[in-house]
Amino acid sequence: MEEHSLTEDRLFTDFFGRQENKRYLEYMLEVLLDLEENSLHGKLTFESTLERENIESKTNRCDIVYETEEILYNLEMYSLLDEKAFSKSTAYVITLSNNKLVKQERYHPKKKLIQINIARHVSEEMESTCEQCLTLKPLNKYVNMIIIRLDCLEKVDYNGNRSEDYIRLLKFLKAETQEEREKISKGNGVLESMCIDIPSRIDTELDPAFFNFDAWDKFINDARREEVVKEGIAIGENNEKQATVERMIQKGLPDELISDISQIDISRIQELRASMC
Repeated sequence: MEEHSLTEDRLFTDFFGRQENKRYLEYMLEVLLDLEENSLHGKLTFESTLERENIESKTNRCDIVYETEEILYNLEMYSLLDEKAFSKSTAYVITLSNNKLVKQERYHPKKKLIQINIARHVSEEMESTCEQCLTLKPLNKYVNMIIIRLDCLEKVDYNGNRSEDYIRLLKFLKAETQEEREKISKGNGVLESMCIDIPSRIDTELDPAFFNFDAWDKFINDARREEVVKEGIAIGENNEKQATVERMIQKGLPDELISDISQIDISRIQELRASMC
């Protein structure tokens, strides 16, 4: 078996983002957030599609998002947490918050959001930010963030107040080989079960291209470029159709006839007519 660490973000997302591995994710959240054992068991539901088969699937770039009735959880794994990666993480927070907004007297989220960033290494410019988010930090009334550093596992002043399960879990995530994981997991039923499932994922289902970072980035960039082109074509077609409708309005054609010719709803034609007055 080729050896891989769970800190590789693609494997991390693939392993913890699967329905059949949901108990592992429940356990990880309970330990990292110091929740009671089994307090999340059976309560997490999918927020996004995370089935990752190979590099051909665009859903491979999804992060791990689960929710309960009260809380939305978003997990990110970074080999290196630098300013660029942190900006991306912040963008996730904003996007997820916006998706959960409700408009009443003012906008407010329907759920509390907890963002968990796990970093194998941290850049120098991110040191102070990480210190501020060492424990769960409320960014506002609804959004909380925590940054967990795997490169500080041996620092007593950093992890001195953490539970034994917390330290063991982080060592397990950081482990480079299956042998290391097996040693760390002894005596912990959930981690021992993970040890059994991880090799089968790597050996039988993951395409080797899954771990080819260069091929991965090329595919994602090509896919994004294709989406931008398609979006531009659609916008151009819509603008051209609107210009045609405006010309027909100027010529005095009735709304019903314009709608029949352009296949645009009459209400939209009436809006255009009003805006041209």
